[in-house]
Amino acid sequence: MNIVPATDLPKDIFAVKVSESLLAQAVRIYLSNQRSSSAHTKTRGQVQGSTRKLFKQKGTGRARHGSVRAPIFVGGGIAHGPDGTQNYTLKMPAKMAKLALFGALSQKAKAKTILVLNNGKAATGKTKEADVLLLKAVPAKKALLVTTSEQKNLKLAFRNIKRLSLATVSSLNTYQVMIAPTVIFTAEALSALEKKYVA
Repeated sequence: MNIVPATDLPKDIFAVKVSESLLAQAVRIYLSNQRSSSAHTKTRGQVQGSTRKLFKQKGTGRARHGSVRAPIFVGGGIAHGPDGTQNYTLKMPAKMAKLALFGALSQKAKAKTILVLNNGKAATGKTKEADVLLLKAVPAKKALLVTTSEQKNLKLAFRNIKRLSLATVSSLNTYQVMIAPTVIFTAEALSALEKKYVA
């Protein structure tokens, strides 16, 4: 195995016009879809407190109040707070998602931060060998390795390296590409990517 700078990349994927607004939208949608609706506040019907009317309705000169559990009192319920059922899911049309991915890959190609891992079939699944190979190609930098779903030995070898994240051609998204300083494709993954989007 060896990792070398990428050459002769397909222009339909790695040399397209980049839309900054489209990239920003793709990242926002991805991050929004990672959110979970775990925040939950109690309404006035859920907090503890007396149901007694605080003071008589008229004649005190004060504003009328009925319950100590009202939102304006300390310890009262929260008005219009999150209830744990919020849905942060956003969708992006497939064509826009594809163009955003191409734009992110084109940025990396222009910056010459795309590498190719050749002879991936020779991978033994040993992390020590993979780490030595990665240190030679990308010293002290984080990277993204894109493989095919069939390259199991390669994934076994690289998955425990902390500064490396893994993705397959089918799961690759704009956010992963943009946050990775260096993107490494296996030769098979490049062929699969071209076959998926161009052929």
